[in-house]
Amino acid sequence: MFWHEESDDEQEYRVPDDVFDLLFRLRGTSLDIDHAYALSQALQRHLGADTCARIGVHGIHLAGSGNGWNRPEEIDAELPLSRRARLVIRVHRDDSEAVTQITDQTLQVGRQAVDVGQSSVRKLSSLGTVYARAIRCQQDQSEEDFLQQVADELARMEINVSKMICGKTGAIRTGNETVFTRALLVADLKPEESVRLQQRGIGDGRMLGCGLFVPHKGIAAVYDIQE
Repeated sequence: MFWHEESDDEQEYRVPDDVFDLLFRLRGTSLDIDHAYALSQALQRHLGADTCARIGVHGIHLAGSGNGWNRPEEIDAELPLSRRARLVIRVHRDDSEAVTQITDQTLQVGRQAVDVGQSSVRKLSSLGTVYARAIRCQQDQSEEDFLQQVADELARMEINVSKMICGKTGAIRTGNETVFTRALLVADLKPEESVRLQQRGIGDGRMLGCGLFVPHKGIAAVYDIQE
């Protein structure tokens, strides 16, 4: 008789380590709220074109409103850069050495200079709920059409989606156009589907922070992204 029972370790999905996030420490005073394009230009001055074509730049997330303080609404406004701020870049393992060459360099991000420190690695997550702060869309595209477009793209990636909710709309100014975006939460994914979506993303504009997914606490907190 041949008898083999799977152990818990064999049944558990293991997240591959070929794609991951690099988190760089930063030192600076402030950044413009709408700094995505300036940041992409700064990185392109330090990294090769081939590398930039493959990486995703989550960006530098600045302080929100809280404790009686309201975040400015003007896109030209500046916000302070806290010591906890990180520049997060999604990379393939083969590009990680090239990307870490920005360590100890100074990025000129628009009007501000930012010093880049040491980096650490953050693995992708197998959580079943993921969130993208910005996915590129058409300015006049309805929410229904946007969700259907995303569902079709996920189907081509062999991801069976059952729950999606749109979040805030946004706009990113570039040198010659304005890129319109929507936030999106996708829930109830299988572990391998979640990782695949984080690895590949949706749509274009990766250097502007578009199409990149991160793990989210869960569908219970989904309405927070619509406020």
